[in-house]
Amino acid sequence: MNFPRLRAIRHQARVIANIYNSRGLKSCKNTLKPQLGASQRVASTVEVKPEQTDGFLRKMLNKLPFMNIERIRAQSSAYLLYENVVDKLDYVELFERYELPDTFFSWFASVMLHVWMLCARAMAEGDLGQLIRNSIVEALWVDVARRTKQLGDVNPAALRAQVEELSHQLQATFIAYDEGIQSDDIVLAGAVWRRLYQMQYASPHHVEDCARYVRQHMAQLDRLQLLAVRPVKWELIDKM
Repeated sequence: MNFPRLRAIRHQARVIANIYNSRGLKSCKNTLKPQLGASQRVASTVEVKPEQTDGFLRKMLNKLPFMNIERIRAQSSAYLLYENVVDKLDYVELFERYELPDTFFSWFASVMLHVWMLCARAMAEGDLGQLIRNSIVEALWVDVARRTKQLGDVNPAALRAQVEELSHQLQATFIAYDEGIQSDDIVLAGAVWRRLYQMQYASPHHVEDCARYVRQHMAQLDRLQLLAVRPVKWELIDKM
């Protein structure tokens, strides 16, 4: 196991958490919007459930750091949710629909958008949700490390610089989409244009359509039990 890399991944998760705390962002906790609401705010339908009384065996196992059942379950759910993004999302269809270039960064920007949606939903689960969010981010960086190794002989210094840039992009993405989903559709569309299109030319229709895509899937995720690990259907609006 690459312990330095794992420490870096966990540091990344802590950085994102600190950014949330310093800006007072809630990551959509109790502020999710309806599917097509332009400016109307509603409370999330997901509430943090009261803690249930654990049995004797569960209490004993939870005292062992490596046998914490809830922690293991949350981390496993997070990795399965991330796999659902990379395996089930139709990138070709997404790129064609929103006229995105077929590049590694378009793939990464698309993954960041869907990872953010999962992380935002996870934050409605309280402390356990923070663990799910951090584990989803960890899964993302493990995947990025695996994909960069497949590039073959690449200058290590250049590769580190590129990965660091992707790290900054992820932090900016989480902040932009958090502010967008808690604001009106204009702010959300601006976040889509900055993060997904990188402030390049984009059809206003495509940007608006993508903002509606985000709203509808956030409403779908709001009804989902994350720990049940049911597949998320990442479908375009006209197929939902």
